[in-house]
Amino acid sequence: MSLTEEEKAYIKKEEELLETTLESLCKQLPIAQNAKINANQVARELTKQVVNEWNDEERQPLISDEAVAHSIMDIRKNSDKALLELIHEPYFGRVSTLEDDGSEVSFLIGKKSNIDAGIVDWRNGPIAALYFNYKQGEEFFEVINKRERSGKIQLRRSYKVENGQLLQIDSPEGVFRRTELGWEKLDVDSEIAAHRSRGLHSKSKSLPSILSLITKEQFELITTDPERPVIIQGSAGSGKTTVALHRLAWLLHEKNSNVKAEKTRVIVMNKSLAVYVSATLPSMGIDGVQTTTFNSFALSIIRKSVRGQLFFKFLNIPSFIEEIKFSEEILRALSAWVEKQTITVNEEIKKQFATRPPYQENWTKSKDKPILPRLRDFSYEIKTSKIPDAEKKQKLGFIKKQISNLEDYLQDLYDLLSDTDHLKKYLPSDSKLASNLDYLKRLTEKNRLKKNLDYFDMSLILRLIQIKNGGLPDGHGGTVLLDHIVIDEAQDFGPVEFAIMMDSVSNKRQVTIVGDIAQKILFARKFIGWEKVVEYLGLDDDAIIQLEVSFRCTVPIMTLAHKVAGDPKKVEGRTGPDPIWHQSENYIDLIETLVDWSRGLLRVDPNKLIALICRYPKQAMEIKEEMEAYLPGEVRLGHRDQFSFEPGVLVTNIHQVKGLEFDSVALVEPDEENYPKKREESRNMIYVGITRTQDDLLLATIRPYSAVLMGH
Repeated sequence: MSLTEEEKAYIKKEEELLETTLESLCKQLPIAQNAKINANQVARELTKQVVNEWNDEERQPLISDEAVAHSIMDIRKNSDKALLELIHEPYFGRVSTLEDDGSEVSFLIGKKSNIDAGIVDWRNGPIAALYFNYKQGEEFFEVINKRERSGKIQLRRSYKVENGQLLQIDSPEGVFRRTELGWEKLDVDSEIAAHRSRGLHSKSKSLPSILSLITKEQFELITTDPERPVIIQGSAGSGKTTVALHRLAWLLHEKNSNVKAEKTRVIVMNKSLAVYVSATLPSMGIDGVQTTTFNSFALSIIRKSVRGQLFFKFLNIPSFIEEIKFSEEILRALSAWVEKQTITVNEEIKKQFATRPPYQENWTKSKDKPILPRLRDFSYEIKTSKIPDAEKKQKLGFIKKQISNLEDYLQDLYDLLSDTDHLKKYLPSDSKLASNLDYLKRLTEKNRLKKNLDYFDMSLILRLIQIKNGGLPDGHGGTVLLDHIVIDEAQDFGPVEFAIMMDSVSNKRQVTIVGDIAQKILFARKFIGWEKVVEYLGLDDDAIIQLEVSFRCTVPIMTLAHKVAGDPKKVEGRTGPDPIWHQSENYIDLIETLVDWSRGLLRVDPNKLIALICRYPKQAMEIKEEMEAYLPGEVRLGHRDQFSFEPGVLVTNIHQVKGLEFDSVALVEPDEENYPKKREESRNMIYVGITRTQDDLLLATIRPYSAVLMGH
């Protein structure tokens, strides 16, 4: 759309503003760099003195000074880094206000603050609220720095700045974008369309920034009380994960909470999403936060606690065994099991210290402690007591044996799963329970002999470790107590995993939980349900935040998605092409279709990231090998942590793409054989597959389409 002279003048002023801002930042850069050099020199000189100084009395203050100097150096380095980041992307928003006292105030909103350039960190809630909570022309009232401020929002604009260049302006006057031919006015009728337009032809394939589009409600959610848990149920592409990560970024800002990055975890379902999120966090100003899958998180702790080598496998076990291991009732069975062991230990200690009443009494006083720390403390008490050496040695040996037995977690798990009578007390009674438990016992004894461990056993072992130790061991004699945890794709975690994660946080209310029931694909893990999550956290029923609008997908894509989900409804949002339905005559025709479609998209935009999503990993490997002959150097396999989000063609399977998004998606062979209607998860898998795309969707098959895809 061509520009008017008034619009050209308007854009020129915005370019001049950016130029002025960049000049201010660039002037500061040499100062920061010189300061860094000076700090480096001081640190090096002090280090040299420490190395050469042999007088211990003089050495100690030098060491202290050196540490201070290195700290200064780190600060200078970070300041330097912050400036370089701001020069790349100085701001994304601007607000001008006319205060009731007649004063005019204008400031820019960015990812970091810079007073000299007039940039305010978006995490500075009270000031940033003027941008996020109001539209141009609206009256405002905010308390900023304990002072009431009111007036009118004279101007509010959003920008996309990349590599120091202004690429897009969003304002009430219109949405303007820089192209190779110059500036143009976009023909968009919604904020959603404007938002997605920012990603066109972009090489960046990380989670999209939503800062400039955060609504008043989302900003309030992100900046809510640090002690308040945040729960988000959102449809595909609604930005629930990015909102959750921005919540984390806000919490990590020094003025907002005491949350420390090193004591924070982002837990996701699969390795590909972990790679994706990890690559995104730095752009949000989040450094030092560990992003991990639940299995990796669990293994890192189990390996510190379990004796000997252990290997978890995907064993082919019946679904009713999966249901037992992922049931809510198994949690109570685990707790009762440890309680039974505690009672046995109490009885043994009562016998062992029958002639030592004071120690018996001290043991009883510690009854509220978890069993293993309790035994370790008691061992230290006996070790430092005045009990005669021979008796002391005997009693310490007894306590050591008790600890050793309790720490044999693998055998403990085998014992638990073999104890049919114990499990019967806690599992729901039905006609098949007895035979199911008999089968579980036989299977467990077989696994014990072969030293087999199923991946489903991982969370059970970890829960036993957690209960007995009163937390997850940190490998240094203490326990892991996190400041905050973000749980993504919560609907695919079972009760045991959920309990483990909740109990790993120092305050169970220090959590951010996001998910979407429609995207649940791991049905063995029975999600406890949003109502129980709310109940567990002590919240009201209306505490769950609903995000319904998809920023990712076009109207045609989301219309199909709702049809697949069995919830057909009118969808609002961004327009786009209809899905392409193609039924091939044979396998060769299928490959050629995928090649031609991918090649055509890359011809239009070489920066596109195209995902060919198969049902199984084996299918993905075969498709990838076939397509390499036609598209050499442009096709790669995406599996677990072997994911690359560079432009080109990525062939993967449905379990690897949860939480991810791509420019274009081909769902490969979405037929009844791969996605049978009779299987509950088929509907959700197809829903997940088709909602990974931003723009283009190809449904390519040989056999007839799945009934689920047809909305049946």
